[in-house]
Amino acid sequence: MMACASKFSVVLLALLPAVSVVAQDAVRPGREAAATIVVYNARDPESRALAGYYAERRGIPDGQVIGLKCMETEEITREEYRTSIEEPLRARFEREGWWKVAAGPGGARTVTDQRIRFVALIRGIPLKIRTTIQPPEPGASPPPRPNGGDPINGHDEAAVDSELAALGAFENGLFGIVYNPFFRRFAPVVGSDVTGGLLLVARLDAPTAGEVRRMIDESLLAERTGLYGWAYIDRRSIPERGYREGDDWLQRAAAECWNHGIPVILDNNPAIFPDGFAVTDAALYYGWYTATAGGAMAAPRFTPGAVAVHIHSFSAASLRNPAAHWAAPLLVRGAAATMGNVYEPYLDLTPHLDVFNDRLLGGFTFAESAYMSLKVLSWMSTVVGDPLYRPFGSAAGGDWRSEPDAAAAPWLELQKQLRQGSRTGPTQILYLSRWTRENPTALNYEALGMLQSFHGEPREALQSFEAAGPLHPRPAEAFRTVIERIRVLQSIGDKAAALKLVDRTLQRTQPPDRAKLLQDLRNEISPPPPPPSPGPSPKKP
Repeated sequence: MMACASKFSVVLLALLPAVSVVAQDAVRPGREAAATIVVYNARDPESRALAGYYAERRGIPDGQVIGLKCMETEEITREEYRTSIEEPLRARFEREGWWKVAAGPGGARTVTDQRIRFVALIRGIPLKIRTTIQPPEPGASPPPRPNGGDPINGHDEAAVDSELAALGAFENGLFGIVYNPFFRRFAPVVGSDVTGGLLLVARLDAPTAGEVRRMIDESLLAERTGLYGWAYIDRRSIPERGYREGDDWLQRAAAECWNHGIPVILDNNPAIFPDGFAVTDAALYYGWYTATAGGAMAAPRFTPGAVAVHIHSFSAASLRNPAAHWAAPLLVRGAAATMGNVYEPYLDLTPHLDVFNDRLLGGFTFAESAYMSLKVLSWMSTVVGDPLYRPFGSAAGGDWRSEPDAAAAPWLELQKQLRQGSRTGPTQILYLSRWTRENPTALNYEALGMLQSFHGEPREALQSFEAAGPLHPRPAEAFRTVIERIRVLQSIGDKAAALKLVDRTLQRTQPPDRAKLLQDLRNEISPPPPPPSPGPSPKKP
């Protein structure tokens, strides 16, 4: 990892306060393709084929498709990273004139201008760099840490993506985080004044090559037709200060989705979305914090181009195993893009999902949105998906859809109503209530109920959910509105009505997962009495 005290990090820190407004003219796709390199593993024929497929679909010049001879394992040593990835890429940048480098005091080098901004790593390029720091022997004093004793700098493991983002640091001997000059920016990276060698690195990676092709194709499809559906946001409602930050990100992301006309199914319970709860038409998913994909997210139905992120320390420790952690399972279940951590990152140094969501909805590319949400580089985050993917149009706004999808019409109308007027909660509820009375569909009623619940109108939400249930053509979604009603009744303290609804629903034959969910809710609302304690053992004669 690069040193915090390097010349590069000084340049980055100097740029941090500069926050730009959205460019008036959106960056043309051709400019972004011209600013992208594609990097594959030359030892892996499948990696080469995927690189060609992606470059052709995105119009990236052949001269910007680069093969590196890497190990074919996900985890490599720092020396292997240096010799097979870092040094060859730096040499290529200088040979092709992709950046300008100025010499400074003491021979230090600084990138002053660059043409390449995006890097697409293709499946086959290693994922992570293992640590070289050995734990101390039992009873021994810990070794001195680099750079003044900051405990974060006691780590030299990293994601390959995050390390490459700081390729222009030009220092290999010291380790530690590098502050990201793109954090919280609000301007496209192409044509930006952010230099210093910063690269926005994302990887097209998944358990199979077929999944990678699907990710590419569905990202391009969503750009043409638009990305529509629910945003599923799974908070934990944890009051502890160290964890509250993650919940706050998700709360702000939910509010921003509503502001942009995307209806939100928000869960405020400590557990993840449970088994039996239908996750359907999912365009976005943000949640936390379990080790493996489970609950309702074990079998979600994502829309093409969906973006799904689950916060966990090791959410992307492997992208090859479809059943391990979160990133790979989300991809094989149909998401087109995700983010994760290859080693323990600490919460504040993971992607700030409120910032990521805000930029993505604002029309920036997936890679721009991801790096605007990351405080540091040379750390643990991996960004998985097409770096140029822009699911919500251009940063300059406007209707970008070239092939509107007829199936999207109900979502477009719902979005239009939610974006009426000032987009404050009461105004949105007013417009959506009127629209739903005129167009009484299950989608409109359920969205209205979620909006009313979000803005503190639980009794009105109950009526909306009750109206939505019978209109849903699929039993799983009708059942979801029952669970939403039970949760609202719990929130207002009406345990009797909640139990009555649970029992009435249990009287009807339910699939095992739904029956278990209802029974779990019953036990949560009215815990069964503890089993009687055993009496004293009879005395032996």
